Amino acid sequence: MTARKIILTVILVAAATTAVLSFKWRSGGDLTKITVTGNYTVQREEILRAARLDDTATSWDEINIDNIRDRILKNPEVKKVYVSKEMPSELKIEILERRPIAILNGENEIRLVDEELETFPFRNSSKMYDLPVISGVRIEQSPKGAKNYNREDLRLAVFMILNIYSTSKMIYNNVSEVNLSDSTMAVVYLSEDSSPFYFPRRYHESISNIDYRNEVTGSIAIFENYLQQYLDVHLKKHVNYVDVRFRNQVIVNSNN
Repeated sequence: MTARKIILTVILVAAATTAVLSFKWRSGGDLTKITVTGNYTVQREEILRAARLDDTATSWDEINIDNIRDRILKNPEVKKVYVSKEMPSELKIEILERRPIAILNGENEIRLVDEELETFPFRNSSKMYDLPVISGVRIEQSPKGAKNYNREDLRLAVFMILNIYSTSKMIYNNVSEVNLSDSTMAVVYLSEDSSPFYFPRRYHESISNIDYRNEVTGSIAIFENYLQQYLDVHLKKHVNYVDVRFRNQVIVNSNN
């Protein structure tokens, strides 16, 4: 047999093998392994239950990737889902969970909120530890009668929390609450102290306004500088309030 015929025979055998495997892949076989990755607080069992799967052998004919993805996405703690079939017998499910940055203390309910302003219920209490609280957000009623949280209020609170976090993890860990119940200011409370810190608030403006953003970030810088230098002293005093709404100055009202 010439070298040319040998090469041609190898190519034909390889093509035939690929066709057989491809047919077997398309026509059935058993699913014997399910891999779930990316989940941290949503349990694997919960994901499989939502997808209507278990770890027992299942025919590939029963697997519909779109249906599995849609079922898992009904979990409010799941942001995105990627589902794929891997030869010869594995189903891969990759989860991207919502990352809560604060607890929203709303009207007769407590929810979590992420950096995209999406709110969702929490079922795993371990998510709540060390998260600041957002309170005093306005409730608006839609034309259809549904109650929604004011987006600009949420945007302001989330903007403040993310900026504090990005600048100083130590200061972020000391923030207990961002309260928006006062239309003239945003009020921040520390976890170890009940003294309010007053921040600027433009009640009818969006934080997307560059001048407003600069005003708030300027106050955050003053707030962080004050705590970095005087936190120990502050905690020892009886402070009525600290006002950081004015450029390059801190007003401390204290009984000491």
